Amino acid sequence: MNLCKLVLLLGIVFASQTGYAQATWPNMAIDSLNKLIRIDQEDTNKVNHLVLLSREISRQNTDTAFIIANTALDLANKLNWVKGTAHAHIAIAWCYYVRGNYSKALEYNFKAIKTGEASGDKQTVLFALSSIGQVYDSEDDPYKAIEYHAKALQLAQEIHDEWSIARNTGMMGTAYQDLKKYPLALQYYFTAYRLTEKIGYSNGMAIWLSNIGSLYIELARYDSALWYLNRSAAIFRSSGNQWAYAGTILDIGKVHLTQKKYRKSFTSLDTALHISIRLGALEDQRNAYLALSNLYKESDIGLPGMNNAALLNKELMRNQALTYYQQYVAMKDSLNNREVQKRSLSLEFENKTASAKMEQEKKDAVSKAELYTQKIIRNSFIAGSLLLMLLIVVLVNRSKLKRGIELEKMRSRLSRDLHDDIGSTLSSINILSRTAQTNLKETNDEKTKASLEKINERSQRLLDSMSDIIWNINPGNDTMEEVMSRMREYATSLLEAKNIEYSFNFPKQQMDCRLSMEVKNNLYLIFKEAVNNLSKYSGCTHATLSLVLDEKNIQLTIEDNGIGFNEAELKHRGGLLNMQQRAQEIKGNISIHSVINKGTRIVLTMPGYC
Repeated sequence: MNLCKLVLLLGIVFASQTGYAQATWPNMAIDSLNKLIRIDQEDTNKVNHLVLLSREISRQNTDTAFIIANTALDLANKLNWVKGTAHAHIAIAWCYYVRGNYSKALEYNFKAIKTGEASGDKQTVLFALSSIGQVYDSEDDPYKAIEYHAKALQLAQEIHDEWSIARNTGMMGTAYQDLKKYPLALQYYFTAYRLTEKIGYSNGMAIWLSNIGSLYIELARYDSALWYLNRSAAIFRSSGNQWAYAGTILDIGKVHLTQKKYRKSFTSLDTALHISIRLGALEDQRNAYLALSNLYKESDIGLPGMNNAALLNKELMRNQALTYYQQYVAMKDSLNNREVQKRSLSLEFENKTASAKMEQEKKDAVSKAELYTQKIIRNSFIAGSLLLMLLIVVLVNRSKLKRGIELEKMRSRLSRDLHDDIGSTLSSINILSRTAQTNLKETNDEKTKASLEKINERSQRLLDSMSDIIWNINPGNDTMEEVMSRMREYATSLLEAKNIEYSFNFPKQQMDCRLSMEVKNNLYLIFKEAVNNLSKYSGCTHATLSLVLDEKNIQLTIEDNGIGFNEAELKHRGGLLNMQQRAQEIKGNISIHSVINKGTRIVLTMPGYC
């Protein structure tokens, strides 16, 4: 299991259970819940307490948790309490998920959606959708994971559940990382980090920082990976989350090993090993043994506690590497045996539970045979309809995703074709007209010269427009860095030609921001129109061009020290109308302030889109 999913299982899975409980009932300890259940009547309070107890015990014993969750389900059905039935379905689905029975986990989560919708419990539906996305992520089906986390995210935004908004945003990043769509994954991770920071959920902040680090490991950007992993480890350590802390510093040690920083690697790996031994985290122990074995095979750091003469003793190094490897193999065998035993016990338990239920059903069947048959037929019809609807939704969403990919390919192909075919043709016309003008310099055919000048001027205008079109439709130019580069290039050539001094106040740090083709085109054309007007009409000696990005908005400011103009005359200028229309298309706003003989200031404010 990679770092991303490991951290999610250690952090988000348990945190999500807690978040769900906090949205429904107060969080309680196992002892307190047991006391309440003993004095509870056979009512809805007991159902709630059983569901909470199942969640708490699932961290220790899923078999016991499964029995408790089914008891809650039986009581909710007996009381005809639909909302309680949904809660019990989620508890049962969680038990199946922990066991690795993903098909059953999906089955009960879909039941929870059905019963949650019937009772109008949007919080339950939200959590079931999110859990389904988590199951698909564990099954390595990122497309379905994206589909259900997107549904959960939409519902979370609808009911203003900030915790669920942050969780499902981050899980979308996990799915896109599985698809190797790293810029998009980073965008979701950073958004999830900011959301968890906003609500003060420190473990969530550490989880998304750790996932960012894991992504940079995949990209072999090890310095960046270490920066985020170290920040994550510090938060896990201060919050007391030793499980997640051990897993994170284990990966820090692996990165140091890749960079051949052997002593740093040993410190991290040795710390991770001791913590995982203390916690009984067998998976982390196994991985630490293997990493330490690899460390001693290729390094010369010596053995802990030995003198300097031992540093070059390759035989001792090989022996220590072998020792760690043997411990790794033993731990691997132990984990495999434990998993087999766990599955065997789980199967035995499920068979016993099924047999007990069958006996009870036989006792009840005598008086309820006809009703039971009708119920089965009805439920089968509903389940089949739901599955059919889900299949249609999946096919539609996959079709949309496929169309999006095809659109990207079409944009790249169209950009290339325009550049190679039409662009080259216009260039040849421009060159031929210039050549003809040169040949006619010694003649007096003024009409021919005038026509050639028009051809030259209009073909140059077409070339400039074609350049902008090609730049805009090329998907490789969708980043904010490319837009700013294009702005600098245009403004520099125009202002230097007019002998106007200028300064750029653009962001210098690297940004993870991609714009749609429509937003990118309108932003650039507004900038181009403003700079063009400045160079033609302002009569200025200096211009300042600024671009500011924050979490919510993008602000473009263009100002000069020119002659200014009467603002009342602005309504009659076609260029301004075009700029205002383009701003409206991207949900932005343009303000213009001009003072005679003091200059003009144009400000475009638009949503962040990043």
